[in-house]
Amino acid sequence: MNQPALGKKIVELRKAKGYTQEELVNKCNLNIRTLQRIESGEVEPRSYTVKAIFAALDYEDKTDLTSPETDSDSPSIEKKNILVNNRIYAYVIDLFNFKTNKMKKLTILTTLVLCIIFAGTNFMHAQKQENTNPMLGTWIQCNAQGESMYSNNAAEIKVITPETFTVMVIDKEKKMFMAELLGTYTLDKDTYTETITHSNPQIVGYTGRVNIFKITFKGDLLILEGQNNTYNQTWKRINPEELKVVNSEKK
Repeated sequence: MNQPALGKKIVELRKAKGYTQEELVNKCNLNIRTLQRIESGEVEPRSYTVKAIFAALDYEDKTDLTSPETDSDSPSIEKKNILVNNRIYAYVIDLFNFKTNKMKKLTILTTLVLCIIFAGTNFMHAQKQENTNPMLGTWIQCNAQGESMYSNNAAEIKVITPETFTVMVIDKEKKMFMAELLGTYTLDKDTYTETITHSNPQIVGYTGRVNIFKITFKGDLLILEGQNNTYNQTWKRINPEELKVVNSEKK
Protein backbone atom coordinates (compact mmCIF):
# COMPACT_ATOMS: atom_id res chain seq x y z
CA MET A 1 0.00 0.00 0.00
CA ASN A 2 1.39 3.35 -1.01
CA GLN A 3 0.68 6.89 0.09
CA PRO A 4 -1.76 8.49 0.69
CA ALA A 5 -3.74 5.28 1.35
CA LEU A 6 -1.14 4.06 3.86
CA GLY A 7 -1.36 7.24 5.94
CA LYS A 8 -5.16 7.08 5.98
CA LYS A 9 -5.00 3.43 7.06
CA ILE A 10 -2.71 4.24 9.99
CA VAL A 11 -4.99 7.09 11.09
CA GLU A 12 -7.98 4.74 10.91
CA LEU A 13 -6.24 2.05 12.97
CA ARG A 14 -4.91 4.55 15.53
CA LYS A 15 -8.33 6.08 16.11
CA ALA A 16 -9.90 2.62 16.33
CA LYS A 17 -7.45 1.87 19.16
CA GLY A 18 -8.21 5.21 20.77
CA TYR A 19 -4.55 6.30 20.63
CA THR A 20 -3.35 9.86 20.24
CA GLN A 21 -0.31 10.49 18.05
CA GLU A 22 1.81 10.96 21.18
CA GLU A 23 0.69 7.61 22.59
CA LEU A 24 1.38 5.79 19.34
CA VAL A 25 4.90 7.17 18.88
CA ASN A 26 5.75 6.19 22.45
CA LYS A 27 4.71 2.61 21.70
CA CYS A 28 6.74 2.28 18.49
CA ASN A 29 9.65 4.57 19.43
CA LEU A 30 9.11 7.11 16.63
CA ASN A 31 9.41 10.86 16.34
CA ILE A 32 5.98 12.50 16.39
CA ARG A 33 6.90 14.64 13.38
CA THR A 34 7.69 11.47 11.42
CA LEU A 35 4.29 10.00 12.29
CA GLN A 36 2.54 13.22 11.31
CA ARG A 37 4.27 13.23 7.92
CA ILE A 38 3.38 9.57 7.35
CA GLU A 39 -0.27 10.09 8.27
CA SER A 40 -0.53 13.19 6.05
CA GLY A 41 0.95 11.27 3.11
CA GLU A 42 4.03 13.48 2.77
CA VAL A 43 6.50 10.57 2.93
CA GLU A 44 6.73 6.89 2.02
CA PRO A 45 8.00 5.22 5.22
CA ARG A 46 10.46 2.35 5.31
CA SER A 47 9.07 -1.14 5.77
CA TYR A 48 10.47 -1.52 9.30
CA THR A 49 8.80 1.75 10.29
CA VAL A 50 5.45 0.45 9.01
CA LYS A 51 6.02 -2.84 10.84
CA ALA A 52 6.67 -1.00 14.10
CA ILE A 53 3.51 1.09 13.70
CA PHE A 54 1.34 -1.89 12.76
CA ALA A 55 2.77 -3.92 15.65
CA ALA A 56 1.85 -1.14 18.07
CA LEU A 57 -1.65 -1.15 16.56
CA ASP A 58 -1.90 -4.98 16.67
CA TYR A 59 -2.35 -5.07 12.91
CA GLU A 60 -0.60 -7.85 10.96
CA ASP A 61 -1.84 -7.59 7.37
CA LYS A 62 1.44 -7.84 5.41
CA THR A 63 -0.17 -6.50 2.26
CA ASP A 64 -0.11 -3.09 3.91
CA LEU A 65 3.69 -2.97 4.06
CA THR A 66 5.47 -0.72 1.62
CA SER A 67 7.42 -2.46 -1.12
CA PRO A 68 11.23 -2.16 -1.31
CA GLU A 69 10.90 -0.23 -4.56
CA THR A 70 8.91 2.55 -2.89
CA ASP A 71 10.76 2.31 0.42
CA SER A 72 11.81 5.79 1.54
CA ASP A 73 11.41 8.17 4.45
CA SER A 74 11.78 11.15 2.12
CA PRO A 75 9.19 12.69 -0.18
CA SER A 76 9.50 11.93 -3.86
CA ILE A 77 11.40 14.53 -5.88
CA GLU A 78 8.20 15.62 -7.57
CA LYS A 79 6.33 16.02 -4.27
CA LYS A 80 9.28 17.80 -2.73
CA ASN A 81 9.47 20.27 -5.61
CA ILE A 82 5.74 20.94 -5.36
CA LEU A 83 6.03 21.57 -1.61
CA VAL A 84 8.99 23.94 -2.09
CA ASN A 85 7.22 25.84 -4.87
CA ASN A 86 4.05 26.13 -2.80
CA ARG A 87 6.00 27.45 0.18
CA ILE A 88 7.83 30.02 -1.95
CA TYR A 89 4.56 31.13 -3.56
CA ALA A 90 2.87 31.42 -0.16
CA TYR A 91 5.84 33.40 1.20
CA VAL A 92 5.80 35.84 -1.73
CA ILE A 93 2.03 36.35 -1.42
CA ASP A 94 2.38 36.88 2.33
CA LEU A 95 4.99 39.60 1.74
CA PHE A 96 2.27 41.77 0.25
CA ASN A 97 -0.11 41.17 3.16
CA PHE A 98 0.58 44.20 5.34
CA LYS A 99 -1.93 43.23 8.02
CA THR A 100 0.86 41.46 9.91
CA ASN A 101 4.53 42.45 10.37
CA LYS A 102 4.04 45.47 8.15
CA MET A 103 7.39 47.16 8.84
CA LYS A 104 9.37 43.93 8.47
CA LYS A 105 7.74 43.15 5.13
CA LEU A 106 8.21 46.72 3.88
CA THR A 107 11.90 46.48 4.78
CA ILE A 108 12.28 43.19 2.88
CA LEU A 109 10.44 44.50 -0.19
CA THR A 110 12.40 47.76 -0.16
CA THR A 111 15.69 45.84 0.04
CA LEU A 112 14.67 43.59 -2.87
CA VAL A 113 13.68 46.58 -5.02
CA LEU A 114 16.93 48.40 -4.24
CA CYS A 115 18.97 45.29 -5.09
CA ILE A 116 17.18 44.95 -8.42
CA ILE A 117 17.68 48.65 -9.22
CA PHE A 118 21.35 48.49 -8.19
CA ALA A 119 22.02 45.39 -10.29
CA GLY A 120 20.21 46.87 -13.28
CA THR A 121 22.05 50.19 -12.98
CA ASN A 122 25.43 48.45 -12.79
CA PHE A 123 24.61 46.33 -15.82
CA MET A 124 23.52 49.34 -17.88
CA HIS A 125 26.57 51.31 -16.75
CA ALA A 126 28.87 48.47 -17.80
CA GLN A 127 27.11 48.21 -21.16
CA LYS A 128 27.30 51.96 -21.68
CA GLN A 129 30.97 52.07 -20.73
CA GLU A 130 31.76 49.24 -23.12
CA ASN A 131 29.90 50.94 -25.93
CA THR A 132 31.36 54.43 -25.34
CA ASN A 133 34.95 53.64 -24.32
CA PRO A 134 37.03 54.44 -27.42
CA MET A 135 40.11 52.76 -25.92
CA LEU A 136 38.73 49.23 -26.15
CA GLY A 137 40.30 46.99 -28.73
CA THR A 138 43.59 45.69 -30.09
CA TRP A 139 46.29 48.19 -31.05
CA ILE A 140 49.64 47.91 -32.80
CA GLN A 141 52.45 50.39 -32.24
CA CYS A 142 53.23 52.47 -35.32
CA ASN A 143 55.01 55.62 -36.41
CA ALA A 144 53.42 59.05 -36.71
CA GLN A 145 52.28 58.22 -40.24
CA GLY A 146 50.33 55.20 -39.00
CA GLU A 147 52.75 52.64 -40.45
CA SER A 148 53.11 49.51 -38.32
CA MET A 149 56.53 49.29 -36.69
CA TYR A 150 57.68 45.73 -37.35
CA SER A 151 61.20 44.69 -36.46
CA ASN A 152 62.27 41.23 -37.60
CA ASN A 153 58.59 40.27 -38.03
CA ALA A 154 57.87 41.26 -34.40
CA ALA A 155 55.52 44.02 -33.31
CA GLU A 156 54.35 45.50 -30.04
CA ILE A 157 50.65 44.95 -29.41
CA LYS A 158 48.40 46.53 -26.78
CA VAL A 159 45.07 44.95 -25.86
CA ILE A 160 42.67 47.13 -23.87
CA THR A 161 39.63 45.62 -22.16
CA PRO A 162 37.02 47.47 -20.05
CA GLU A 163 39.26 47.21 -16.97
CA THR A 164 42.79 46.17 -17.96
CA PHE A 165 45.50 46.62 -20.55
CA THR A 166 48.16 44.20 -21.75
CA VAL A 167 51.28 45.00 -23.76
CA MET A 168 53.01 42.15 -25.57
CA VAL A 169 55.45 41.51 -28.38
CA ILE A 170 54.17 39.21 -31.10
CA ASP A 171 56.24 37.44 -33.74
CA LYS A 172 53.83 36.81 -36.61
CA GLU A 173 56.10 34.42 -38.48
CA LYS A 174 57.07 32.22 -35.52
CA LYS A 175 53.59 32.54 -33.99
CA MET A 176 55.12 33.41 -30.63
CA PHE A 177 54.45 36.17 -28.16
CA MET A 178 55.97 37.54 -24.97
CA ALA A 179 53.97 39.53 -22.46
CA GLU A 180 55.68 42.72 -21.31
CA LEU A 181 53.22 44.66 -19.18
CA LEU A 182 49.85 44.08 -17.54
CA GLY A 183 47.83 46.55 -15.52
CA THR A 184 44.71 48.56 -14.89
CA TYR A 185 43.71 51.96 -16.17
CA THR A 186 41.31 54.85 -15.79
CA LEU A 187 39.97 57.16 -18.48
CA ASP A 188 38.80 60.66 -17.56
CA LYS A 189 37.88 62.61 -20.68
CA ASP A 190 41.22 62.94 -22.52
CA THR A 191 43.37 61.77 -19.60
CA TYR A 192 44.40 58.12 -19.71
CA THR A 193 46.19 56.75 -16.62
CA GLU A 194 47.88 53.35 -16.59
CA THR A 195 48.91 51.50 -13.43
CA ILE A 196 51.34 48.65 -14.13
CA THR A 197 50.60 45.67 -11.88
CA HIS A 198 52.75 43.00 -13.55
CA SER A 199 55.78 43.08 -15.82
CA ASN A 200 58.18 40.81 -17.65
CA PRO A 201 61.10 39.70 -15.40
CA GLN A 202 63.50 41.60 -17.68
CA ILE A 203 61.72 44.88 -16.90
CA VAL A 204 60.52 44.12 -13.38
CA GLY A 205 61.35 47.67 -12.34
CA TYR A 206 58.27 48.89 -14.21
CA THR A 207 55.88 47.15 -11.81
CA GLY A 208 53.97 49.69 -9.73
CA ARG A 209 54.55 52.62 -12.05
CA VAL A 210 51.71 54.99 -12.85
CA ASN A 211 51.91 56.62 -16.27
CA ILE A 212 49.60 59.48 -17.23
CA PHE A 213 48.90 60.31 -20.87
CA LYS A 214 46.88 62.85 -22.77
CA ILE A 215 45.09 61.02 -25.58
CA THR A 216 44.06 62.11 -29.05
CA PHE A 217 42.23 60.11 -31.70
CA LYS A 218 42.85 60.59 -35.41
CA GLY A 219 40.82 58.11 -37.38
CA ASP A 220 42.04 54.68 -36.32
CA LEU A 221 45.12 56.14 -34.63
CA LEU A 222 45.50 56.58 -30.87
CA ILE A 223 48.13 59.16 -29.91
CA LEU A 224 49.50 59.10 -26.36
CA GLU A 225 51.42 62.10 -25.02
CA GLY A 226 53.23 61.42 -21.75
CA GLN A 227 52.39 63.87 -18.95
CA ASN A 228 54.47 62.49 -16.09
CA ASN A 229 56.78 60.51 -18.37
CA THR A 230 58.67 60.81 -21.65
CA TYR A 231 56.64 58.22 -23.56
CA ASN A 232 55.01 59.61 -26.69
CA GLN A 233 53.40 56.77 -28.62
CA THR A 234 51.14 56.21 -31.60
CA TRP A 235 48.97 53.12 -31.80
CA LYS A 236 46.81 51.92 -34.66
CA ARG A 237 43.61 49.98 -34.12
CA ILE A 238 43.69 46.58 -35.82
CA ASN A 239 41.55 43.52 -36.17
CA PRO A 240 43.13 40.59 -34.27
CA GLU A 241 42.72 38.57 -37.48
CA GLU A 242 45.48 40.71 -38.99
CA LEU A 243 47.98 39.04 -36.67
CA LYS A 244 47.47 35.68 -38.34
CA VAL A 245 50.04 34.46 -40.83
CA VAL A 246 49.13 32.51 -43.94
CA ASN A 247 51.81 29.82 -44.23
CA SER A 248 53.14 29.44 -47.75
CA GLU A 249 53.89 25.95 -49.03
CA LYS A 250 57.55 25.07 -49.14
CA LYS A 251 58.83 24.27 -52.58
